Amino acid sequence: MLSDAKLRNLVNKKNDPVTLSHRDGLRVRRNNNGTISWQYRCRYAGKQQVITLGYYPQLSIRDAQDLAYKLKGWIADGEDPRLKLKLHKASEEEQLTPAQIVDRWYNKNKRLFKPKTQTLYENNIGKWIAPSKYLTEKPASQMKPLDWNNYFDFVFESGSPKLAPIMLVRLKTAFRWAAARGEVTNDNSLFNIKTKHVGEPASQGQRFLQFNEIALLWRQIEQAKATPANKACLQLIFLTGARQSEVRLMKWDDLDLQNNIWTVPPENSKTNQAIRRPISKKMHQILDNLALVYGNQGIVLPGSKPNTPITTHSVNRFCGRMWQHLNENHKVAKFVPHDARRSLSTLLSEQEVLPHVTEKMLGHAMRGVMAVYNKHDYLKDQAGAYELYWDKIELALKELD
Repeated sequence: MLSDAKLRNLVNKKNDPVTLSHRDGLRVRRNNNGTISWQYRCRYAGKQQVITLGYYPQLSIRDAQDLAYKLKGWIADGEDPRLKLKLHKASEEEQLTPAQIVDRWYNKNKRLFKPKTQTLYENNIGKWIAPSKYLTEKPASQMKPLDWNNYFDFVFESGSPKLAPIMLVRLKTAFRWAAARGEVTNDNSLFNIKTKHVGEPASQGQRFLQFNEIALLWRQIEQAKATPANKACLQLIFLTGARQSEVRLMKWDDLDLQNNIWTVPPENSKTNQAIRRPISKKMHQILDNLALVYGNQGIVLPGSKPNTPITTHSVNRFCGRMWQHLNENHKVAKFVPHDARRSLSTLLSEQEVLPHVTEKMLGHAMRGVMAVYNKHDYLKDQAGAYELYWDKIELALKELD
C-alpha cells in the first residue's frame, strides 16, 4: 500500500523511472520528467492493458482508488474501460464551469498553501472568479476564445491592466490540475492565451537605496515616535535583507545567540526550506535591546498583543511615515521595505561580495546543479558581508554628523 508520504518522496526525481504497486490493479509510475502517474492494470478482450488515470498529487490516492473501482465495474459489465473512462471524464467536464473548477482546485489544495497565500487566493476567487457571470454561465468545455477574452477585458477594465494576467495564471493553474485529473481536456482554449494578450506584466522593482539614504533612514527611525518593535523590525529588514515576513515572524527559539545563527524555519520561508543567516554584531545589539523591553521568550517583535507578531500593515505604514519625512527634508525617492533586499544585494555586489553569498543572505534557493549538490550556507562569508554592510552604513551615519 502506498501512502502520501511515500508518494511525495517520489515526486520530481528526474531521469529515475520507477513503478510501484498499490492495490486492486493500481500502481504508480515515476516518469523521466519526475511526474507521478496513476496507472490501472487490467485484462480486457483477452489482452493486458495499462490505463493512465491521472497524475499525483492532483489525482489523490482516494480518487485514484475510486476510478479503479469504476473501471473494474465497467470491465465486469463487458464495457471497454478506455472508452468508458473517456466518456466519464467528458461527462464530468460538461458539468463544470470555470468557477467550479477553480473552487475544486482551491479546496483540494488549500492545505498546501501558507496562510498569506490562502488569503490572497481567497480574495482573488471571491472577488473576480466565483461571482463572475463570464465564468459561471457556461461549462468550461464550451468556453471559446471570445468568452475568455470578454472575461479578461472585464478584469482589465474593472480591476487593472496588471490584474488580468494574474487571473489568467490563477485559472491556468486550476485548469492544469483539472486536466491532470481528467476533468477538462488539454485542448481548452484557455491554454492558448498568454499573459501579454490580456494585460500588462507586473512592473519589476528597480529602487535600491544608497548607503547615505540608508543612513538617513536609520537616523529617522531612531528619532521616530513608535514602538520599539516597529522601529527594530524596519531596522532588521534593512540590516539583514531578509523578507519582511521572515523578520516579523521571528521567534527567540529561532535564534542561537551563543553561536550567532538565525534559522528561519521552513514554515516562514518562501522556499519552504530552512534559511540560516549569521547574527551580526549590530543585529545582536538590536536583539539585546528587544529582550530588555519584551523579554526573550516567544515572539521577538510583538504587535498589539504580546503573543502575536507585528503586522505587515504596521511595518508598511511605519516605513511610509519614514519615507515622507525623508522626502520632505532630503528629497529621498519613494521606497518600501522590500527595497531593502535589492539594496543589500546591489551595494554588496559593488563591494565585490560574490553573488552566491548575497543570494544566501537573501534566502534565495540555489539554481541548477548547485541546488542539487551544494547545501553549504556560506555562513562565514555571510558574516563577513554583514559586518562590511554595517560598517558602510555606520560610516555614512558619521558623515551625517
